[in-house]
Amino acid sequence: MRALLTGASSFTGTWFASALAERGFSVTALHRRPLEAYPALTRRRLARLEGSASLVRLPGLASAQAHALLERERFDLLCLHGAEVGDHRSPTFDVGGALARTTAGLGPLLDRFAEGGGRAVLVTGSIFEADEGRGPPPLRAFNPYGLAKTLIWQTIRFETERRGLRLGKFVIAHPLGPFDKPGLVSELLAAWCRGETATIRRPRLVRDFVAVDALARAYAEAARRLVEESGPVHLVPSLWPESVAAFVGRLAGAIGRRTGLACAVRLAEPPEPSDEPPIRVGSASLYALVPDWDEERFWDGLAASLDPERPPAAAMLSIIG
Repeated sequence: MRALLTGASSFTGTWFASALAERGFSVTALHRRPLEAYPALTRRRLARLEGSASLVRLPGLASAQAHALLERERFDLLCLHGAEVGDHRSPTFDVGGALARTTAGLGPLLDRFAEGGGRAVLVTGSIFEADEGRGPPPLRAFNPYGLAKTLIWQTIRFETERRGLRLGKFVIAHPLGPFDKPGLVSELLAAWCRGETATIRRPRLVRDFVAVDALARAYAEAARRLVEESGPVHLVPSLWPESVAAFVGRLAGAIGRRTGLACAVRLAEPPEPSDEPPIRVGSASLYALVPDWDEERFWDGLAASLDPERPPAAAMLSIIG
């Protein structure tokens, strides 16, 4: 089986590419910029794919290079993982612009993919979207970024189904692990490496935190099912659906036991106000999807990626290759 994956330079993208290769796919992993133009963290991510995936630079789906690639090579599966992100929490996120840029050239590309014998399209969604996961109704989009992801999904769905291609969706909640992007977990780990007490501003929100290695294995299995079986695939994986405070306690315990760091936490009281849904979690247990996943090994790997000796001005994560 041959897979073409967009968004390979992202945190989850590199993990997904590796997992696809381990599951038996021949993977062509796409990235938009020259390798030397990426920051060090992204270059380390992509370096992990050496030997397991073929890295190809493409400026976009609408590019002549994309069409030339599909003319030269045949793929069974198109993994649409890349998306226009930017500051995804900004209240001024450009919904229309993100939709236009992410789906530009999609129709002709799908035509070329189908003409070459392509069988299925697997779209990566977000729990920030409308109508994904579990929580109190209505399951509205979290923010403008979530709205953009909703519209992107519906556009891809329309274009894929009208061409008779098999379609699947794999929805991501809040992944964590080595090579992580800036966010809650990386900021917590950085603060603890500096010996600081981390402040949790919205401890009562209930979210779903997922280990990226388990998530990637579930993604690869979903990809296999989509290509080899006739049934639909729509998964919203769940691992630790709990309050932010409970998850931070889980993280602090796991990292503290392995590193000796204090991993001190202060919960904001009262919590910072939020207009996000109070509860939004996944619906498919990763413990069931990946029953042989080794949780202790995951925590061991995350703890081993920390470097508390580096100065505060430097990056707090020493990524293991």
